[in-house]
This record gives sequence, structure tokens and C-alpha cells, in this order.
Amino acid sequence: MRHPAPISEFNRAPHYAGALLLLTLTFLFSSCGDKEDQPSDWERGDPKNSAQPLADPTPIPGPEPAPTERDPDSSPLRFLSYNIKNYLTMSRYVSGERKDRKKPEKEIMALVKLVVAAQPDVFGICEIGSLEDLTELQQYLAEAGLNLPHREHAGGEDTTRRLALLSRFPIVATNSQGAGGSLTYKSVDGENNPKQFAMQRGILDVTVQAGDKQVRFLGVHLKSKREIPQGHQDLMRRNEAYLLRKHADRVLDASPDTLLCVYGDFNETRRESPVRSIQGTYQSARYLEPLSHKDSRGEVWTHYWDYQHVYSRFDYVLASKALRRFWVQKESRIIDDPQWFSASDHRPLLTLFDLAK
Repeated sequence: MRHPAPISEFNRAPHYAGALLLLTLTFLFSSCGDKEDQPSDWERGDPKNSAQPLADPTPIPGPEPAPTERDPDSSPLRFLSYNIKNYLTMSRYVSGERKDRKKPEKEIMALVKLVVAAQPDVFGICEIGSLEDLTELQQYLAEAGLNLPHREHAGGEDTTRRLALLSRFPIVATNSQGAGGSLTYKSVDGENNPKQFAMQRGILDVTVQAGDKQVRFLGVHLKSKREIPQGHQDLMRRNEAYLLRKHADRVLDASPDTLLCVYGDFNETRRESPVRSIQGTYQSARYLEPLSHKDSRGEVWTHYWDYQHVYSRFDYVLASKALRRFWVQKESRIIDDPQWFSASDHRPLLTLFDLAK
């Protein structure tokens, strides 16, 4: 390999320096015109300018290929879990005015397009509002060609943001848990005073009949990282995770071979105590394995916090040991449709289970 000439050699051969100067000037003048009108990296990535978060790819691909034909009765079960970001009526700031409004039509249409493209057989939802909101979403999906007629609508103490599940398969059992009963815990409030709390969004518990097998889904949306005066958000999330783990233990103690899928927005990263608590002990027969999902670039984040420009893995799908063997890892993924940020601040997880194995 030839190494660059030392400085002393340039001193002995001034014509080298002249040639180098000429090449440098030529490069600078030829490239200035090309870059003058290009946006900066910040402008290309800022969601306010492009409706895409900072790390989302700049190129927008052409039209998506038409989905391939599949026999839903013999194909793997397609499960989509998704925080759909405030599909409900709430105070929104639009055109200089703040008042109660529904989820914007543009966001709904982006959401429907993304879900229909994923073709789920079972659709687990976080952040749906009323039963009327769920009915509206069902109708939008059906009009777009995705018929999911069976449903469950559940929630906890938070009556604004709730949980839901839509299914192509019949729902044969439900045991969703609300704010009362076993879903209460003692913690401390903002001033460290002992206080009784109820689980914010409860636990959705649904069993679907998929062919000759039954799959049980437990959906949750744990306390957000938003600070509130009523209590410490991190302690609330830990306690809610513990309540979910206890509920899963009861299911698996009663029937260790249950095909159990636990999913949702845990509002916590993978090594923090709420996620580890939900998983349980690895050696245990009741261990729930977090299934690995990646997007088309090999990235694993599922949530983008616009205000802080923070990317996090908050959304998970976990499987019992009995269900784990049916998981189709190669086809399971985080969906990174180029327009995902128009629908929600989360990206959905598509998980396939080949129940015919």
C-alpha cells in the first residue's frame, strides 16, 4: 500500500501542492451549488417539517405491493398489538383554539391504512376511548376490507383511555379485570403518604378460538411516565406490573399448558423492574418470554417522544412456554411504514403464531 507523501516531500516538490490546491478549489466550487438548496439534517428529520421523527428514513418508497393471497384458516395467526394514540375525545389544540375533539380524521385514515395492510386476525389495542369509538374503528376497518367482528372493551380507573381487542376468530371466554377487586394496591402519594390505588387501565383478558386451539390474550397499558400529584408514577407502574404478573400466574397455575400471550404498552424499557416482573423467573414453568421484534432496519424502538426527541422500546409481546413454540420469528416484526408517525406516536408489533405446528 502506498502511503501519503510526508510534508517534507511537498516542500521539495511545490508543483504537488499547486495541483492539490487546484483540485481542492475545483471540488469546492462544483459541490457548493449542489448543496445550497438542500435542507439540513435537522430540517429533514424534524417531525414538524416532515411529519416523520428524526430517525425515520428520508426516502419515501413507491406504492406498496398488493398483499399476497392467503388462506386465513390455514395460515399462521397474525396478531397486531398497537397503542393507537388517543382514539378518543379529549382536549386538543387546533388552529389556535383548544377544545374537546375526536382523533383527527387524517390520523384515523393513516391508522386504518396501516392496520389493514398488516391483515391481523387479532388486534390488541391500547388508548381507545368509549365503546362508540371502538365501534367506529371497527366500521372503518370493515369498509377498508378488514372484518374483525368479535370484540372486547375493557378498562380500569381511567375512564378516558381504555383497552380493546378485535378478532376475526370467535371470543369464547373473557375475564377482563377492572379497577376494583384484585386490581388495587397500596403505595404512596406525591407527599409520601400511604394510599390505596386502583390499576389505571385494568387488564383485558380474552380467549379466542383459532381453529382447534384456544389462545388467551392479556392486554395492558401501564401507568405512563407522566408525573401526577396523586402518586409516584414509577411506583404506580411497578405495582401495576405486579398485579398483571399475579393475574398471569393464576391463569398458568390453573392450566400450565395455556397458550398465553401477554402484550401492551408497558411504558418502560426492557431491563427495568416492571418488565422483568412481568416476565418472571427464567427457570420457572410460568416464565413469559419477551418475543424479539425488529423493524426493516434492525431497530427495536416502538415509541417516539416528540417533545424530548427520545426513542424507546415500550411495547412488548410475551408468550408462555406453551405458546412460544408456535412463534414464527422470521415473519414477526415492528411495522415501520413510512407514514407511521401520522397515525400514532407508537409503532405496532406484528406477531405470527403457526398454530398448525
